[in-house]
Amino acid sequence: MGQFWRGIYRKYVVKMTKLDAKKMEYIVREKANKGRCSVVISQELGISKRRVDQVYRYYADNGCIPSLARPGRKKDDELTEDKVNLILNSYSKYLVNALYLQHMIRADTGININHNRIQRVMNASGLSSGAGRRWKRRNWIRYEREHSNELWHTDWHQIKDPRWKGLWLITYEDDSSRFVTGYGVFPTLTSEYSVRVLKEAIARYGRPDAMLSDHGSTFYAIESVAREKGLTEFEKYLLKMKIRFILGRVDHPQTNGKLEKFHDIFEKKVKYFGSIDEFFTWYNCTRPHGALDLDTPLHAYISRKKKSESLMDLSIMENWVIS
Repeated sequence: MGQFWRGIYRKYVVKMTKLDAKKMEYIVREKANKGRCSVVISQELGISKRRVDQVYRYYADNGCIPSLARPGRKKDDELTEDKVNLILNSYSKYLVNALYLQHMIRADTGININHNRIQRVMNASGLSSGAGRRWKRRNWIRYEREHSNELWHTDWHQIKDPRWKGLWLITYEDDSSRFVTGYGVFPTLTSEYSVRVLKEAIARYGRPDAMLSDHGSTFYAIESVAREKGLTEFEKYLLKMKIRFILGRVDHPQTNGKLEKFHDIFEKKVKYFGSIDEFFTWYNCTRPHGALDLDTPLHAYISRKKKSESLMDLSIMENWVIS
């Protein structure tokens, strides 16, 4: 057979012919008993010489003919009751999706359970929030500050949960670590309340270099109002503390997107807690954060402090119950 026809043979015959049990028996019999050449056998069976050598090498090493694996994905073993309970207990602690839960179970126990199987358990128990909306990949890249306290985000949010419906939540969140440094719940939103919570946060965690907010009247004095009433209490306090004030673009909530996402998590997860304080303890100290490589905001906040700053006195975090 010439080189041209040998190439045609390999392309259209060898690749289209499958190896089965009878052909493997034939390979072993012909080579072991008759000592025939692998090239000749491969041409007779319509398979590659390499496959012939592989089959016979396995026979020579193990003394038996290899068995063909069943095609398709390997069927999952049934989940035991212990693993189901492990999944449910881990979910009650972390309240995260199946993919994150797989990592947390492996980190806590060393047991690896495929996230698809975890998802099935969550679906059966009514714990899944559904597939949700699929977002197209944006052209921009997520931006965050390198160190803690370089930038804090703040915003007000009207609570939807029936227990506190209509009340207003103000939150201060560190940009780098997603750690919530301060929060408060009030019957209305005012600049004075904004300052009160900020003062408490600074007393506990130190002064941020900059503050980012939207154009809400509790933070920023609109020009027409400013001419009559002057700056807001919030602006005055930032000037006093020498904190740079950064305003987000008008009608562009993505500028303060970290808090927009936080408020979404708050509304979905606060129902699992008896109080808002319990939710914030869970969020800061227990919940693995995807943007932090499944680290907690509290640990990220401490580890990302600037080296030039003195070590943080951990007693200021005595109100957080680290689980």
